[in-house]
Amino acid sequence: MISMQHSKNTHSKSHYALRFLLCCLINQFVFLPGVMAQNLTNINAGPAIEQATVSLSFNNADIESVASVVAKATGQTILVDPQVKGTITLITNRPVTKSKALDSFSTALRTAGFALVETNGMYRVVTQADAKLVSTSVTTGKGKQEGDQIITRVFKLNYESANNLLPVLRPLVSPNNTINAYPGNNTIVVTDYASNIQRIAALIESIDAPTSTEVQTIKLQYAFSSDVAAILNKVLDTGTAGAADPALKTMILSEPRTNSILIRSSSAERVRQVRILVARLDAPGNKNGNIWVVPLKNAEASKLAVTLRALVAADAALSAQVASSSNAPPALASNTQQNPGATTQPPGQAAGAGANLATSALTSSSNPNIGGFIQAEPATNSILITGSEPLYRSLRQVIEQLDLRRNQVYIESLIVEVSNETAAELGIQWNFLVGSGNQNVGFGSTNFGTPGQNQGAGGNIFGLNQNVNTIANGGANTGAVPVAPAPGLNLGLISRFNGVYAMSALVRALQTASGTNILSTPNLITLDNEEARIIVGQNVPILTGSYSTTGSTSTVTPFQTYVRQDVGILLRVKPQISDNGIVKMQIYQEVSSVAAQTQSGVVLNKRNIESNVLVDDGQMVVLGGLISDEYSDGTSGIPFLSSIPLIGQLFRYDNKNRVKRNLLVFMRPYVLRDKNQTDEITNNRLSVMQGKEDQFKQLPMLLPKETDLPNVSNSEPPLIPPRLPASTINTNPPLSRPPVPGSPSPASSGVATQ
Repeated sequence: MISMQHSKNTHSKSHYALRFLLCCLINQFVFLPGVMAQNLTNINAGPAIEQATVSLSFNNADIESVASVVAKATGQTILVDPQVKGTITLITNRPVTKSKALDSFSTALRTAGFALVETNGMYRVVTQADAKLVSTSVTTGKGKQEGDQIITRVFKLNYESANNLLPVLRPLVSPNNTINAYPGNNTIVVTDYASNIQRIAALIESIDAPTSTEVQTIKLQYAFSSDVAAILNKVLDTGTAGAADPALKTMILSEPRTNSILIRSSSAERVRQVRILVARLDAPGNKNGNIWVVPLKNAEASKLAVTLRALVAADAALSAQVASSSNAPPALASNTQQNPGATTQPPGQAAGAGANLATSALTSSSNPNIGGFIQAEPATNSILITGSEPLYRSLRQVIEQLDLRRNQVYIESLIVEVSNETAAELGIQWNFLVGSGNQNVGFGSTNFGTPGQNQGAGGNIFGLNQNVNTIANGGANTGAVPVAPAPGLNLGLISRFNGVYAMSALVRALQTASGTNILSTPNLITLDNEEARIIVGQNVPILTGSYSTTGSTSTVTPFQTYVRQDVGILLRVKPQISDNGIVKMQIYQEVSSVAAQTQSGVVLNKRNIESNVLVDDGQMVVLGGLISDEYSDGTSGIPFLSSIPLIGQLFRYDNKNRVKRNLLVFMRPYVLRDKNQTDEITNNRLSVMQGKEDQFKQLPMLLPKETDLPNVSNSEPPLIPPRLPASTINTNPPLSRPPVPGSPSPASSGVATQ
């Protein structure tokens, strides 16, 4: 019984456990999908997706009505400008979102000549001309704004220039919208439709990219940088490649101090070609002998040779190289060791005449020097060096630094002279006799000269009496030398005294005024540290002495000696340019003229300035001048009578004189560092002369007018156009060494010569 009961209880527990397990499994499979679905729904929900609930269908509808419907459908505020009048067509085949509805509305407005602009959270419908002024949407980043709304975007460039990129982008902007460049921070500001600005942004992003314009340096071991640079510039034609844009030009420069080549190019292939050519040229030459020829570009061979010999004589190391040169003549080597300065003396100078070798270079002749290891050849302006290769290399580096293009100075001088002179005279003179016959005759007169004036006898009543008979007789010739009345107004009274005519009263009045206004601009151009001179005037003969004999025993031809002197404008200038652009000038300027011819000789008016000044490039400086105001007056009269008001003028003679002079001299130098500046100055002066020629007008006359007047523009062009020399400095002959095993041949190296 117990066992059976136990077995029954055990079976009952197993049954309940099985039922519990089955219920759990059923719950797991029934409720799990619902929970999983709920979890997946929560995970994928994310942000709410805008529903396409707006349908638009307008055919030639009024713009204001369409704007009202779109505003209600999208929940936005849309204001229509009173100037906007017209109809549009807007039809969507299927429902669209609210944002797409606004874009469609702005596109329809664009086709009708209007624009939709967002301002302060609301939208306005305005004309396209006013859209760029009303829009307040300004972006600077990479936004994704699309559609036909008017916005403004600022593009900041990193590599390209805003001014250079502006002409490329301007045709892409709508006619009524704007694009501008601001060079201050290299930015471009565009106001246009959002869809068009997206296209412009993509174009700017592709153009504004770095280019390979890094400067690369190639240090040479055997060749000279100036020679290699000259060869590369001719072979690669770097002078014309990329002439339209300097950024695309391949530049090859020589750096003599480190004997290196500097390369800058935007093409990596061109840089690779240059490196291959430099590697071939930078090789030891197969020159036989110890004579080297160095043609000069700018310096004078005769002067430079003396300077080089003085440099070698002062440097013990170079003197030792000359003495130890295997190819130098024995007599020359021993002479250099014993007396280093002997080889530096120019022909005709004594051995002990002077040890200042730098000064002797200024007096060196243009003939070839005899003797010495450094010779000058004036015919070809070349330097001949006899010595070893180390000595030649040392001297060649010095030559490269001295043989440079010298700057020029264009000097503009301005002489301004303004003077004014006024004079006035007024006087009355009397002359009378009282009585006649054999009785006593009374006499009275007022006799005044002409103070301050040189009018001769005609200004005095007694002087004019010498000509009174001619005046009274109607100009009859009485045999006497006539005396002309003084200049001005002459009023007189001629009376008859005992049958003789005489001047009894004379009134003189004169007022003169003279003025001058002189503007002279003598200009000249000269090399740095070289004196220039210009003279504009006449060469006047001046008597200095004479010789003659009075006796009759000998016949000696009398003669006179003259000396000629330049009279006019003289300018002598010697400029010196410093590294910081300041010009030091030694100036002598003179303005002279012939004043009068006297018995003692010629009288000259002369004004000159001699000075040393410092002036910046292009700055005008005043050298000196004269500003004066002179006044003088005088009066002559009868005591007591001349002081009576009004009546006293009958017994007085007055004169006044005033002279004002203003004379100033100015000067302005222009430093011309290259041929472009020289051409600019030349073209400017040429255009000024052509303008002066155009102002010339022929006078009316009976003879026919000339139709082919001389003109600067009619000058004949040169028969042979100017060009660069066909050959350049190249002391290294072409390489003829055998190819290295394993290296590519010249034909297969891929080097292109353009």
